Amino acid sequence: MSRKERRMKKRMMSGLQVTLVAMLLVAGLFWTRAADDAEANDFILPSTTGEQLTFSGMALRLDPKRGPYIHGNASHYPRGFKEVYIDQNRGYLTVKRDRFDSVVSIITDPDETLTARGITIGSSGGGVITNLYFYQNGRLLNLADPNDYAIIAGVYSNVWLTIISQPNGQ
Repeated sequence: MSRKERRMKKRMMSGLQVTLVAMLLVAGLFWTRAADDAEANDFILPSTTGEQLTFSGMALRLDPKRGPYIHGNASHYPRGFKEVYIDQNRGYLTVKRDRFDSVVSIITDPDETLTARGITIGSSGGGVITNLYFYQNGRLLNLADPNDYAIIAGVYSNVWLTIISQPNGQ
């Protein structure tokens, strides 16, 4: 075998090895992705109705003098919430419910008063404790700071909070 033929053979073998390694990497990626998808699908459940779900909802008033409170009157019927307060160390709003369930969905909506001020709200948690994070134009507000609380406070400033949950083990 000539020197030229040996070089060609070596290049072919090298190219074949690179191709084989690339194919194995791609196969590994697909296998890992399939395993991740299968694991995620273990937690996807069909829709349900009736007693299998718990519904908690309220209007959360952000009063400038009283501070935040669960708002209830002839037009607002809060359900399933016990307490609301500003976490003085972290500056977010903490809401406590009357039960510990697995969360299906949390919906947190600023009302028209807050929306006009550029306020958005993110929520985290959902068992007994849910934390609400307030932002104005992308900046996280520290509600323990009176200046930041004043941005969201108002005699008609409300947050609509809904938590749909399912008793554990169902």
